[in-house]
Amino acid sequence: MSEPFEPARPSGASDLPSTMSAFFPILVLGLVLLGWFGFQSFELRAERDAMRSAIGNQDKPVADSKKLRESLDAIARGTAQLADGGNPNARLLVDELKRRGITISPNQPAAGLDAPAPPATPAAN
Repeated sequence: MSEPFEPARPSGASDLPSTMSAFFPILVLGLVLLGWFGFQSFELRAERDAMRSAIGNQDKPVADSKKLRESLDAIARGTAQLADGGNPNARLLVDELKRRGITISPNQPAAGLDAPAPPATPAAN
């Protein structure tokens, strides 16, 4: 009984090396990552194209709103000129607009969306 105990091998076990190659798991992982990055690239491109289309579809409504704003500003300037000329109804409208916080400057043209900002003045020290 001085023999060391060796566990019996299960049936069907062969003499394979105990270490396995990492090639196959790394290959599968690489293919999965490649597929995922490809899918994400495709989706991002589709979203970018959709955003460009949405921005392009806004050009006409923005131009229409700019024209409407310019026409409303022209009407307000005309009303202010009539009020300055003594028209009581125009004076009533201008006073009501002032009461609601809307100011009309008859001497300046309407500031458009593309108008440059006035230059900044340096602060006095």
